[in-house]
Amino acid sequence: MVVRITYHCNYQILEWEWASDNKMMPYPYFTSIYLIDGLLIDSGAPGGENDLRKFVESLNHSQTIEKCFITHSHEDHAGGAHMLNSEFKIPIYTSEKAISLLKKGNTYPEYRQMAWGPKLLPVMAEIIDKPIVTKSKKYKFELFPMNGHAPELVALIEKKKQWAFVADAVQPKYKMIFGRNSDIQEDISLIYQSLSKLYEFTKDMDELLIFSAGNGVLKGREIILKKMEEIDNLYNQVYKNSMLIQKEGYSGKRLIRKIIKSLFGKESIIGPLTQGDLSRENLIISLLKWENK
Repeated sequence: MVVRITYHCNYQILEWEWASDNKMMPYPYFTSIYLIDGLLIDSGAPGGENDLRKFVESLNHSQTIEKCFITHSHEDHAGGAHMLNSEFKIPIYTSEKAISLLKKGNTYPEYRQMAWGPKLLPVMAEIIDKPIVTKSKKYKFELFPMNGHAPELVALIEKKKQWAFVADAVQPKYKMIFGRNSDIQEDISLIYQSLSKLYEFTKDMDELLIFSAGNGVLKGREIILKKMEEIDNLYNQVYKNSMLIQKEGYSGKRLIRKIIKSLFGKESIIGPLTQGDLSRENLIISLLKWENK
């Protein structure tokens, strides 16, 4: 397993990253958890449980975890919550939409098990619908819904410090999304709307830092605008190509394949490896379904 620890903002924030070292993986996929003044944001993947346990046991008194907030129910974010609660008695909090999903647990496809471990154990969490104040009362985090990647995803924003912990709500590049038969159903139009709302909400934050899950820290509010522009460009390219290709008599899956070829050259290798669950095809389908943009 691969573990990395990074400190941010003059040691105010500890980022703990974990990735599987499974030889079947082309490269490690990292997920992150963040510890700020007793507040743990997310809990990593099920496969990282032993490493997470060692991390918690290594913390000194000043770093004690008082509570954990789960941003959404996907296994790479909620995977260690059962252990944190049952072994360390750390209370787990989440949004109302995530409660039932966490309570059920989840067994997911083998390709995700290679990255994140065998299954998500049920998590007994408590609903929180008000700002989270940290242990020393130094920081106050607003709960900010950002659906699209997951309907229940909630980001945490510390206005005074200009920190936004967004989990998977902001991606480095929008080249493919989950869909097809997966339990994860991403919607590019909702992702765009969430980015737009985040951009508006952070309008006075000139030094905004966006903390992602496994993709580092994005600096500056303009990053959000660039992500929106990226999706805008994709949308326009897809519709332009769709109109031209339909005139050639293509429709249905043949139309989508032609659009993929025009925009990307071919489907990503990830597509067949995930039985089409995570693919460029899903991205094109989601863009074509986007109405009233």
